[in-house]
Amino acid sequence: MTRTAIIHNTALGIAVLLLLAGMVHIARIGLGNLSYVRAQQEVSVWHRDGSQPSIDSILRAESAIQSALVRDHNNPDILTLAAQINGWKGFYLATQQNMPATAENHYRQSLDLLRQAIRLRPAHASTWALLAEYKTLLGERDGEWHLAKEKAMEFGGADIKLVNRMMAL
Repeated sequence: MTRTAIIHNTALGIAVLLLLAGMVHIARIGLGNLSYVRAQQEVSVWHRDGSQPSIDSILRAESAIQSALVRDHNNPDILTLAAQINGWKGFYLATQQNMPATAENHYRQSLDLLRQAIRLRPAHASTWALLAEYKTLLGERDGEWHLAKEKAMEFGGADIKLVNRMMAL
């Protein structure tokens, strides 16, 4: 085999490996998006009739969002939805078990997820709004709370529902 043929075959092999790696990455993101959509659909019915979600619904949403996080842990939409699901789980468990610390622990975990999402996408109004709301639930009206309200209003000023939520805090 000539030197040119070896170089050509090596380059072809590397190209095939890169193509396969790209296909695997695309498949992972696609599966992550499917899991995210499943979680989003589960959560979307929680507020329709004003009732609270059942623990079964929360666990289905949690399972789907965890699957999405495994596949794409740096997606701010997935992180934000994970924070909401985690917050609802904490609220549900705290009210059912009459243990406020359960809610507090979940709210703090939700804050961590929201901070990650904000680092990845700092101009997203609803994530800032959720951060302010969880800080309010924890009774933490500190500098981060003020910043979160300010950023939510700055980036979401055209969203009347969001503005009203921030004004109510």
